[in-house]
Amino acid sequence: MATMNPYETGETFCLLERAGITFCPGNGLGHSIAFLFRGEFKHSINSNLLGILTVLILSFRIISIWINLFKNKTHNNIYGESDVKNY
Repeated sequence: MATMNPYETGETFCLLERAGITFCPGNGLGHSIAFLFRGEFKHSINSNLLGILTVLILSFRIISIWINLFKNKTHNNIYGESDVKNY
């Protein structure tokens, strides 16, 4: 989403819109993320208020997974434990 051109429109993936409901909470989310990565914060907020929050939550989750993975690999290497458990 960060690499898409936010000024172009395309096909919607919203299931609510495809079902005929006009309101979709995710409308503009991809555009919001694309604007955010280009530094266009005003356009990002105007596209969807949740875009910045979405990027923050996903970034936090990715970093926490990396930290946990690194801690487990370091712990296993220090104490000689294997990633494969024998039962």
